[in-house]
Order: sequence, then C-alpha cells, then structure tokens
Amino acid sequence: MAKMLINLGGSRKRKRGERVFRFECFCEPGHPSHFNGSFRENIRTLLGFGHSEVVAQGDVNCWSFQLELSHHPPTLVRLFVVEEDVGKSPCRRCHCCRAVGWGCHIISNKRFHFLLPKNESTIESEGLCFEIHDSSSGRAAMASKAVSSRRNLMHGVIHSNGLGHLISISGFEGGSYFASGHQILDLWDRICSALRVRKVSLIDTATKGSMELRLIHGIAYGETWFRRWGYKFGHESYGVTQQMYQQSLEALQSLPLCLLIPHFACFHHEIPMLIAKYQAISNNPTALVTLGELFRFMIELKSRLPLNSLTAMDYQGIVTETTCRWSTKRVEMAAQVIVEALKKSQVRWVTRQEVRDAARAYIGDTGLLDYVLKSLGNHVVGNYIVRRMVNPVTKVLEYCLEDLSNVMPPPPPPPLPSNHEKIRVRFQLTRVQLMRDLLHLYKHILKEPGPAITTGVFGAIPVAVRMVLDTKHFVKDYQDGLEPKKDVGGHERIELNCTVRVRDEEGNGGKYILKELPPNESITIPSHATIGDLKREVERHFREMYWGLKSFAAELVVGIESKDSVSVRSLVELGTGIVVEGKLDEKDGQEICEGGSNALVVECLCGAREEDGERMVCCDICEVWQHTRCARIANDDDVPRVFLCGRCESDIVSFPPMNC
Repeated sequence: MAKMLINLGGSRKRKRGERVFRFECFCEPGHPSHFNGSFRENIRTLLGFGHSEVVAQGDVNCWSFQLELSHHPPTLVRLFVVEEDVGKSPCRRCHCCRAVGWGCHIISNKRFHFLLPKNESTIESEGLCFEIHDSSSGRAAMASKAVSSRRNLMHGVIHSNGLGHLISISGFEGGSYFASGHQILDLWDRICSALRVRKVSLIDTATKGSMELRLIHGIAYGETWFRRWGYKFGHESYGVTQQMYQQSLEALQSLPLCLLIPHFACFHHEIPMLIAKYQAISNNPTALVTLGELFRFMIELKSRLPLNSLTAMDYQGIVTETTCRWSTKRVEMAAQVIVEALKKSQVRWVTRQEVRDAARAYIGDTGLLDYVLKSLGNHVVGNYIVRRMVNPVTKVLEYCLEDLSNVMPPPPPPPLPSNHEKIRVRFQLTRVQLMRDLLHLYKHILKEPGPAITTGVFGAIPVAVRMVLDTKHFVKDYQDGLEPKKDVGGHERIELNCTVRVRDEEGNGGKYILKELPPNESITIPSHATIGDLKREVERHFREMYWGLKSFAAELVVGIESKDSVSVRSLVELGTGIVVEGKLDEKDGQEICEGGSNALVVECLCGAREEDGERMVCCDICEVWQHTRCARIANDDDVPRVFLCGRCESDIVSFPPMNC
C-alpha cells in the first residue's frame, strides 16, 4: 500500500468566472457534453472542461470541477480527477482487479482517480490524499481490501481500458455535510455511464449504524443496496458461489415469524414484543409473516417517520373521555406512581398484577389504577416509554420501561384539544426507536444468536448469515443491455473491432501468454489501408493503452494469410472481430497482467480455489495458500514463523519415528 499525497500549489488562486456545473445533472447528456466515443476519447473530452490544477510534484496531472449543490444558500463542492501514470506509480498492479477476479487483465498505462473530498479547507492546506494498493503478495498475508483515505467521500478509479472500481463512498453517516450516499452514488453512476466505461466493481462494506447493510437490505429485498444501480454478484469470496448466496438470502427472507416468536419466548421477551408491535403498526398482521417482510416494512417505515415524533401522554385527552371520572391531576399522579413502581422493579418485564400491587401502596383507588394501566400501553411518561405486551407463553399482560433520556431530548408538551373534542393522542414511533428495534432484531436473531437460535431447525441461520456477509464483490456491466456499435464503412474511413494475442517465445510449445484476450477496441483506419497499416495501427493503439504491452510487435492477422500490401477491404468483412497476433520484443522482466506472472495456488478449507482479496497465508512446504480466517489465525501478528497446512501437518505426523 502507498499513500499518494498531491500538493495543489495553485488551488488557492482560483480563476474568476470558472465554470460551475449542477451537481445533480453533471455528466447527463449535454452537461457538459455529449460523449460518443470510447472511454479514452470521452475522458479527454471531459477533462477539457475541467480546471487544470497546478501540481507541485509534477509527476501526475489533476483537474477539478466545481459542482453546485444548491443556489440558495450557495453550496459548492469540487470533484477532482487525478491521472496516474502506472509506469511511474509505486504500485503498478491493481489489488482491486486481483480481488474481483480480473488478475488476468493486462496492466493499463493510465489510471484515473475520481475524488470527492470531505473538507475543502483540508485540500487547500494539505492537498489531495488517497491510498493505492498493490496486488503484490507477501509471505504471510496478501494485501488487505482496498480502502480510500478517510478524507474523501468518494474515491473511484478507472483504468484506461474502461474497467474500474468504486473504492469508497460515504454519505451522511460517513462524514458528509452536503450530500447523501444516494446522491454521491448517482453522481458516480452518471460519470461512468457518460464516459462509457465497460465494467465497475466494488467491495460492499456499507453499514447502517453498526449493522451490515448488505445483510439487512438483502433480507428485506433479496439483493444488495447497490443493486438499484445495477451492481450484481461479481466474484466468490470464501468459496461462496452465486447460487449459495441466493439460497442463503432466500432462506433468511422466508424465515416464518410464527416459529420465531414461541422459540424466543423463553429466552428474549423483547423479540416477540417487537414483532407484535410492528405487526400492530402495519394494521395488517397477516402481511408480516416472514422475517424478510418484517425487515422490509421497518426499513420503508423509517423513511416515512419524522425525525422527532415523540408525543407525551395526553392526560387532558384521557380526562375528556366519557369513561373517565377522575381529574387530570389524579390521572397524572397515578401514571407517575406506576412508572416509579416499574423503575424499582428488579425484573425488566413485570406482570400487570405486580405493577398494580406495588402502586396500591400509594394509591388506594383500584379503579383509577386499572384505568391508567389500560391507558399506558406504549405511551411516554416523562423520559420513559411504558411498554405493554401479552406474554406469548403465559398469556399474561406485562409492562416494562425504556429510558429515553440518553437517546432523545425531552418531548415538547402536547397541544391541548380544542372545542372539547375527545382526542386521544397515541404513541408515535420515532426513527431513533425504530433503528434501535431493528438493531435489536439484527443482533439477537442474525449477528449474535444465542442458544435459542443456534439449535434445531434454526441452526442453519448462522451459516446463511455468514455466507451473505462473505459475499462482498459486486460488478456492474455498463455495456449490458446496450446495442453493440456496428462497424460501418465509409468512403474515407472504416472502423474495425480488434484485439491482440501475445505469443510466448520462450519455448513453451507455441502457447500464448495471456489466458484471456483483451477487450475489443475500435480501430479506425483509412478505407484504402492495407493489412500492414492495420497491424501498425493495432500495435500503436494497444501500446498506448496497456503498460504490459508497451513492447508489443504485431506480426499477423489471425485467419488471414496475405501480404501486408493487400487492402483490408478486400479481405476483412465489416462487422467481424479481428485478432492480431504478435510478441513482446523486449524481455525485461516486466509484469504483463494485474495478477502477476505466477498465479497463486489456492486450496482453502472453505472451498476457495482462487484469490478473492481476503487475507491469506502460504504453507511453507507445499506453497498452497489458505485464508487466515479458515486457518484460525486472528490477525497478522499471530501468523507462525513456519506455517503448515492441515495436509502437510498430517503427513509430518504420520512419518515413522527416527531411530537414533
């Protein structure tokens, strides 16, 4: 890993009249331009509209775009684009490519970093800062997952061949003061769509509070939060295939609540109470029958709740009811006595009879106590919510208190009813309370299950949860669904889709160096061009795009046996793909692919047979790599000086003893 710090020496001297773009429409068609070429052409067009920053180092190029979030009050942010020359970079190979299964791709010449900093003043004083990770692997643990500097709300990188990675994104919970995660991801998606990138990967580690978003959102909707922008399952982690991932989500989604409620009744009273509460709120208990439906209802309910909606108990409204024969003062006093009785109780949930008996020491009117107890269910008294539920096992009414003093400020007094209307103010749920309830369900059912959820039929829940959490690599194919650009012939120019194949000249029986061909590139040549002209143009194009092919020499067009002087039009049919074969002239020990020349042999206990970006350790005898987690190595400091995989360790133990 290397930290790249870019000192913007001239950033304080902004030009007057510098163009300002609207944040919400930046990179939409016509804003700032219509992009109709390849990614390499489009990125140059975009940078032409940016402000060229003065970089003190001189070894990178940087541009900035002023984006306006609002006009009144004026709110401006700056998007930076940094052009990294891979040949001069301290980290030549890309860890993200290797982690997502793109290790066989050729190293590109350029990487373009898109940065949205958190703090403008930090940029002015210290410059841009972000981290880049090399895919080089050490003996004990491979490079950790790619992250960006905490000073950036967004960090995305796109290689010159149009393949990219969204490395980090942070909304309001991540420190943003001006834009949500939705807005920032919309911006990134518009940039990628406009520039016509090929594919973009990401590692989904998004959280909501202390909950993994890919788990709660997956249970609620059956897909990751990033799915709404088109990101799908991209690569296996810890041996979890796409089918295993989907089956795990479906199993968690379809978990019946009618089985969970009695199962938790003897262990966690709160779980049945929470389920019953939201079934009651939904006004249709039969609609919430599975865990997925419950999570989805809670997530969608949160967006409809106001930020602060606590309402104190309306004593005036109670008194105006026809069944009430007591004064407001006596009703309020009885409620306070009941709350004090619950506070003194050593048991969290107390039966109605126990509460009534404790309150009778101060209030002798049992009719008043019965009336107030009936009215107290899920209402706020002072800084406490009085919870009420029917125990699903004993069928007895129980009460408990929840302290709001550390969570919410004291609620405002309720408005008085007008015209003597018989108004009854009911308890109103808050976003804070809903998130606490969701966290409680998440913790005790999914993340930290107790004995109630790890035995019997529910023993599969922890396994399914682990598979969902282990699935973190997602990819969006921006070319999916788009009509392929047809090769057209004109009077003066023709376009052909070309790729290259590199022959191995080291005596490997005519094998080829690359396991996969690079993506096709659109090559434009004159209509009178010859086969020799085509080979030279393909050679130039791929040399400029890929650092790993900087010495590539084109030799022949696969499937065409003809002299270089023959016209291309007479031999090549427009609309067909062309493969140009060649070799690397210089054997200078350069690495060609992002994953390196020697692929690691992965044989892990979890079933993984290829790299997935997680920490791994190598056996010192057979040189097979395994996950440190699967080898029960908690952290890098616990890696033994000599590590043996289970197979080699068993072989050594089975050796006959040596006779001295």
